[in-house]
Amino acid sequence: MRLNLKHTYKKLSKVGFMIVDGLRQELKDQKHNATKKLSNSLKPKVVGKSGIMNIITSKLYWKVVNNPEAAYKVNFDAIKKWVKNKGGKGGFPTDDEKIKKVAAKVYNKLKNKFYGKPYVYWTEGNNLRRTDFAGYTVRKLKKTIKHEIITGIKQDAVQMIKDNIKKYRPNATVQNLG
Repeated sequence: MRLNLKHTYKKLSKVGFMIVDGLRQELKDQKHNATKKLSNSLKPKVVGKSGIMNIITSKLYWKVVNNPEAAYKVNFDAIKKWVKNKGGKGGFPTDDEKIKKVAAKVYNKLKNKFYGKPYVYWTEGNNLRRTDFAGYTVRKLKKTIKHEIITGIKQDAVQMIKDNIKKYRPNATVQNLG
């Protein structure tokens, strides 16, 4: 027997949009919204009937915004892809061999921490958080998320009880249990 969790899935979807709104607000509060591309790319996605909700983004740099230490993991293929995507703009090459050479130079400089100072946690008046926007948002919304999901589960449980009573006692009058 497959459970009908219609109310739970609706609440899960509502929670997804609530988290996305919270993430967008936190990005704005942390002053990470220069272009709003990251903010606008956030989308909630409930995976089928599995009860799994993901917040997705097409922007790979969200990890660096969330945790600047992620920027220190130097990846040659990612640098090569970046150089190739920039090809023709600002003097970047389009030829594969030249792309490899430029990528190798950038890779070596990053690996040896040659480009400027390490990431600095910028603060405005010494009170601005600039990291963990995702974790902070979820912690801030934890009680509301919990309440929404519990409400959906309760509604589904009440509906299942009503359906079973009607199934085994068709003539019974079922009062509102919720």
